Amino acid sequence: MDIYNRYIRAIAGICFLIGFSAQANITIYPMAVGLDSKGEGSVRILSKTNEVQFVKTKLLKIIHPGTPEEKEIVIEPGGENSLAIMPPKFAIPGGSSKLIRFVAMDTPEKEVLYRVMFESVPSLDETASENTTTSIKTDLSVNLVWGILVTVPPRQPKIDISITPDHQFLQNNGTQRVKISDVGLCQRGEKEANCLWKKDNRNLFPDKQYTLPATAGYEKLMIKYKNWIDQKITTTEFNLN
Repeated sequence: MDIYNRYIRAIAGICFLIGFSAQANITIYPMAVGLDSKGEGSVRILSKTNEVQFVKTKLLKIIHPGTPEEKEIVIEPGGENSLAIMPPKFAIPGGSSKLIRFVAMDTPEKEVLYRVMFESVPSLDETASENTTTSIKTDLSVNLVWGILVTVPPRQPKIDISITPDHQFLQNNGTQRVKISDVGLCQRGEKEANCLWKKDNRNLFPDKQYTLPATAGYEKLMIKYKNWIDQKITTTEFNLN
């Protein structure tokens, strides 16, 4: 499953499982952010209680996204060439909202993906994990930990996809991800509408591969994808001969 869809479903599952015993006291919008050409972006935190809330953040870098080797590593505050969260900890008056900004400290050669975690804590002077444990033991309540995906675009965005010589994989040779929406297999001279189409919703990251359906017996491969930076949808054609 694509990392974005898997993440959103995981959040929904957590909310369903604990919904009867705990109420989310903050909400965040949007849940996925792509920084602009200046390396900047933001989310808004909304308070759903009448009391002042304290929130701390934690930054994780996602390595090998969308693959079996995918993992997350914690980035310490102030780490070089990472993502700045402003502010990294803050208070929200009851029923209000706060804008949180993200700024890339360096422009990468290839797209980089982070997860930013937000947790409501009793005090900004104590760690989030310590306070969560205390809350569960003494108050029988749960503070939800929210996380959002933040994408840092490359210095020079470039889309370059190709098929491997054995026609089994689509390879991303560019500097940014593309979102595969449809894969079509066509006979010679066949109109696009009459091709055998497979719908998908998968992000193909730089230097990664996408497994293609069996192409034997077909003359042409059609790939429809979306560029997340300029939001354009493109169809690319490959000859299978």
